[in-house]
Amino acid sequence: MSATWTLRPAVVSDANRLAVLAAQVWTHTYCKQGINQDIAAYVLSSLTPAAFLATLNQPQLRLTVVEQGGFLLAYALMDTASSAALNATERAQSAYGVELATLYVQAHAAGQGIGSALLQHAEQLAASRQARLWLKVNAENTQAIRFYEKHAYQRLGDWYFELGEGRYLNYLMGQ
Repeated sequence: MSATWTLRPAVVSDANRLAVLAAQVWTHTYCKQGINQDIAAYVLSSLTPAAFLATLNQPQLRLTVVEQGGFLLAYALMDTASSAALNATERAQSAYGVELATLYVQAHAAGQGIGSALLQHAEQLAASRQARLWLKVNAENTQAIRFYEKHAYQRLGDWYFELGEGRYLNYLMGQ
């Protein structure tokens, strides 16, 4: 781990910073055409301090942040009870039991090993539960897909993120 940043569990006082970080990374990654009403509604309802506070109060969710000098650079959200997007055969055959629901790193902090450290942390959490890690990644997010493939993840299937009238293809990935 880098001496300049630290990985730690999120706490209640992180909620405001998490909301801003999430909105910034999400819009930077997915709003290539700009902001429409559906995007605005999603960000203002889902990526809020209240949503992060609720997340911190759910025992099956684990939220880990990366901090440097009092500034959040990244976070990972793991769901220890999530396998809904995987079909019954995938769940039974592969023991995928922990979802990496979100891994967001600010663009300026990319390339410092932060994403890899968060992914390794999530894999360790899954292993501690005798489970394997799985995730969803937007099919157009080639940078993230390459990152996961570099870490030996492969496509398991498809899932669609629905936003307003739009359906956006995501790949289900696991090792």
